[in-house]
Amino acid sequence: MLTKSYLPALAWGFVILILTLVPPQALPKVPQWNLLSFDSLAHAFVFMVWSFLLLFGSARASFRRFNTWGTFLAAVSYGAIIELLQGLMRLGRHPDWKDIVCNTVGAVLGIVLFYTVSNARKF
Repeated sequence: MLTKSYLPALAWGFVILILTLVPPQALPKVPQWNLLSFDSLAHAFVFMVWSFLLLFGSARASFRRFNTWGTFLAAVSYGAIIELLQGLMRLGRHPDWKDIVCNTVGAVLGIVLFYTVSNARKF
């Protein structure tokens, strides 16, 4: 059962889908960093936010079966499906296992952030 508590997570998931499937020519140029790529950081950031929003929605909803493992599995699965779509759609995007790793790291950071914030302040 989806409630309005999950609307921010659904909206953010749609933003992720659009940003990761749009042809690269349509995106603004990003700076080239030596230590860590901007792309890797962006993947981690958007999945961190998404995981946080999923858990936030779960905490707000009266239907609380979507838990930490559900969030983690949803994020990893969603990231892998997006990478698969990038390869299949042939829009100039290419699947990359490093993106899946960055998505997973972001998901874990979002989960940690959620529990850090929720322990400091009850939702």
